[in-house]
Amino acid sequence: MKKILLFLSIFILATISYASTLPDKTTIVEKSARLQIPFIENKGHIKDKAAKFYASTFAGNVYVTDEGQIIYGLVKEDSSNQKGDEKTYQMVTLKETIIGATKTNIKGESKSATQVNYFVGSKDEWKTGIPTWESVNLGEVYEGIELKLKAYGKNVEKLFYVNECGDVEDIKLKFEGAENITVNESGELEIETAVGTVKFTKPFAYQEIEGKKVEVEADFIIGSSLSYGFQVASYNKSYPLIIDPLLASTFIGGSASDGATCINIDPSGNVFVSGRTNSSGFPAQDAYDPSYNGGYSYGDIFVSKIDNTLSTLLASTFIGGNNDEAASAMTIDPSGNVFVTGGTSSHNYPITENAYDNSNSGSYFYTIFVSKLDNTLSNLLSSTLIGRDGYSIGFAIAVDSSENVFVAGETASADFPTTEGAYDTSFNDGSAYGGDVFVSKLDSTLSSLLASTFIGGNYDEYAFALKIDNSGNVFLTGRNESSDFPTTIGAYNTSGGVFVSKLNNTLSSLLASTFINGYEASAMTIDSVGNIYIAGTASNPPSGGVFVSKLDNTLSSLLASTFIGGLYSGSEGKGIAIDSIGNVFVTGKTLSSIFPTTMSSYDTSFNGSYDVFVSKLDSTLSSIIASTLIGGNDSEVAYGIAVDSNGNIFIAGDTLSSYGTYPYPSTNGAYNTLSNGSNDCFVSKFDNNLSAGTGTSSAITLVSFTARLKESSVQLKWQTETEIDNIGFNILRSESEEGPYKKINKNIIHSKGSSTKGASYKFTDNKV
Repeated sequence: MKKILLFLSIFILATISYASTLPDKTTIVEKSARLQIPFIENKGHIKDKAAKFYASTFAGNVYVTDEGQIIYGLVKEDSSNQKGDEKTYQMVTLKETIIGATKTNIKGESKSATQVNYFVGSKDEWKTGIPTWESVNLGEVYEGIELKLKAYGKNVEKLFYVNECGDVEDIKLKFEGAENITVNESGELEIETAVGTVKFTKPFAYQEIEGKKVEVEADFIIGSSLSYGFQVASYNKSYPLIIDPLLASTFIGGSASDGATCINIDPSGNVFVSGRTNSSGFPAQDAYDPSYNGGYSYGDIFVSKIDNTLSTLLASTFIGGNNDEAASAMTIDPSGNVFVTGGTSSHNYPITENAYDNSNSGSYFYTIFVSKLDNTLSNLLSSTLIGRDGYSIGFAIAVDSSENVFVAGETASADFPTTEGAYDTSFNDGSAYGGDVFVSKLDSTLSSLLASTFIGGNYDEYAFALKIDNSGNVFLTGRNESSDFPTTIGAYNTSGGVFVSKLNNTLSSLLASTFINGYEASAMTIDSVGNIYIAGTASNPPSGGVFVSKLDNTLSSLLASTFIGGLYSGSEGKGIAIDSIGNVFVTGKTLSSIFPTTMSSYDTSFNGSYDVFVSKLDSTLSSIIASTLIGGNDSEVAYGIAVDSNGNIFIAGDTLSSYGTYPYPSTNGAYNTLSNGSNDCFVSKFDNNLSAGTGTSSAITLVSFTARLKESSVQLKWQTETEIDNIGFNILRSESEEGPYKKINKNIIHSKGSSTKGASYKFTDNKV
């Protein structure tokens, strides 16, 4: 039987503020972000008798009528009519009708253990023991097509099940109360209303075939009179099709300390992660080197390959010698080969025959390595060192259209190899652990040094990012501590802490070089027309402050520049990427409990210590489109970010939230859902809107919930059935059974860990 599952997630973009006078009751505990919110059956306590079920989400109320209509109650604070301290509200009703639907018996499904009590009005109007349901089944609305609804923290899902008698093209829905509907560049359905914009996330389709998820394209179609439908690409009709904005998250690591520093996507959509590990039990599979080699501070390099859903570790390998290695950067060529660079202090780091340089002395200082693996990570195709005496490390790597390999970083070695005709063949100056920036060009076999140059001034410089534009020009950025770092005529700025430099492909000419204000740039990317985007940290940590800047290709004009979270916010920008339509994604870490997040993002609550942030900006850097936090009870940092061909966002980094009361979140079905050591690598996947995905989440069922009035406070107690995939809870209250509800806990009430056993919680509301 053919079954198709169409999933739509709805969220509200307008700023909707809920407030109330002192409430006469306190209602419902709701799990933040991924908690499934039950539908409440109307037992006469809702005045409109046509409403059969309703759910109160963070974004507003949703009702299902006995005629099968879906009604969204949208509320916005109306400051234009405000009288003194009394706040007024504007409300709009958005009604969605299924065109030509067959009237069915609408019913609740999967009865929840939670019951709702309403003590409103006189005693004879009170209602107790009202049942709640995990979903509402609208029945077979078209021949062979069944419709169900589910509600989550900030989303409402419409799920169409299409069997062998059904046709996706039959599905047509229209709005009342909307001003206009469009499909935006991201494939989302935007509904303009009087109180703001409602969005339906772009349908994301996949099939599960032989244990793997296979993606299928799905899109909205706009019809006449504010109506819409769907179209899906061809697919294997022997398997169900699911349309679902997934979020996935997994751990990689062994029993000791591990950290991921870089992430890339290969042409097939597989996810590659690299970093360092001190764990002899780090998972190695189908590997070039299955054994941990040893080390002190950092141990070995690891490179791991995971499928796009983060459910399967396809391959993983160690690379290293008897001392320490650190992998700083990775790139993938068009053939899928993997290049990684960093530093090694091992005298026996693996070098291949005909390598450009195998002269590592195994001294205390790091020497640069560049290694090339095949896509399966089972073969070390080539591996070389670059450097002489003194500290040198590669921080950035890229491959040009001719498959030449460019590496950049820092060197304190006065005899670092340069080539004849290079821009600068003389070491400039610097400390024992700083020195000059270097840029080196090798052939694809790593057997020949084609070009190599210094760039520097009278003290230390560090190149942390390198990219190549469509013309083959080489751009690099990082941190400058010299007073005479070279700039060029016509440059945007001739002083500052962050340098951006442009060299030709042969490294013989400095085409442009400029500064922008800031402490350091950690990441760089180039858009389709050659504009340069950089992300970094504005002031010396821990003061921090994330900046994102956009320069033209000549480095003569600063086209746009912005902070995220403000200056001195304790935030650091570590990674940047651009999707196919020019949206800019930035990641890093933040100490700020007020770091900007957006409605419908995965996690709007600060979790403690350092959290990871992921923010989406438009190409002009004038608007934050989406922004989320992700983290656990301790510190996390994301160093790398990548976008796949479907616009999904992947981040990688490391977490210390291993054994606390609320660890870094992982998702059901992920390769590894348990942190393995004191410091583990994580890889997380978001949809393009950074929203609260629900495809791998489990609803949290309450087995009991009590509210006890004590003078001027209310004490809430509740017990969960299980803690699997639980992030935590928020408390909402309202003076009316129909809402709106206002969140009253300042910070999320974190869960007590992922477990098949339930847990007890309590919260006291002192503002009653």
